Amino acid sequence: MMMEHLRLMSEKIVKAKYQLAHFVTDEQNKRYPDQLLPISNELLPLRVELVQLYGESLAMEEKERKKRLEEWGRKTGRECAVMGTTLDSMLDEVPHYRHFIGSVIKEEAEKANLSLDELYEVISILDQTVNDVVYYFSLPFVEFHSEQLKTSKEALLELSVPVVPIAEGVAVLPIVGTIDTYRAKLIMEQALDSSVSLQLTHFVLDLSGVPIIDTFVAQKLFQIIEALTLIGVKAKISGITPEIAQTIVNLGIDFSGVRTYSTLKQALRAIGFTYESEEQ
Repeated sequence: MMMEHLRLMSEKIVKAKYQLAHFVTDEQNKRYPDQLLPISNELLPLRVELVQLYGESLAMEEKERKKRLEEWGRKTGRECAVMGTTLDSMLDEVPHYRHFIGSVIKEEAEKANLSLDELYEVISILDQTVNDVVYYFSLPFVEFHSEQLKTSKEALLELSVPVVPIAEGVAVLPIVGTIDTYRAKLIMEQALDSSVSLQLTHFVLDLSGVPIIDTFVAQKLFQIIEALTLIGVKAKISGITPEIAQTIVNLGIDFSGVRTYSTLKQALRAIGFTYESEEQ
């Protein structure tokens, strides 16, 4: 008998899906005119689909309901994130659906004279459905924005390892900030690619802007120097401050096989690069 009541509630909700979807669209367009109004035509069918899913969920078994909600949430959440909506504006719609569906449940419960236990069972299904919709819809937003953040970070890091050609066959890569695994990989790629494309014979890694040299950083620097040597490029390191030199000694790091200089000017002079003021 309970399943019959749930089926009737489900049918009534589904029957009103277009009405409710249009109502939610109008309300959200008023509240977020700049963000949602321009894409209201794209959002409307997604809202219609959600109302239908809410209605059908009342008469589903729990396992099937969760599966359908997860499929819908992950697909639609991703679509909305790509459209440029924000998670807070989308979740702001939830009370509209809850209020309407709650009204239908109340009306049908009164008609069927449901007991408190039976009404509680229906409300529990609605609450769980709403919770699942919010959860599964939110996941793609978090994933999408994490991807965007990662892409932006990678783009920024690529800009942070500029190879600067200063003379024929000579280039400098000034490094500013800390060196982590990803950035070390970028430095390696930029150094090798630029050495080949610019036909370099000398390459200077300038560490003047690197705050600390530890065992990890030293290992990565050695790998970069070795890789450059293998393609016939003479690599040097400049910007070794007294503090960095002391740290290297204390850590027992062997830099004896690498040509190092305290300043970029010294490193360039060792290559044979002279400044106009020195030539006069």
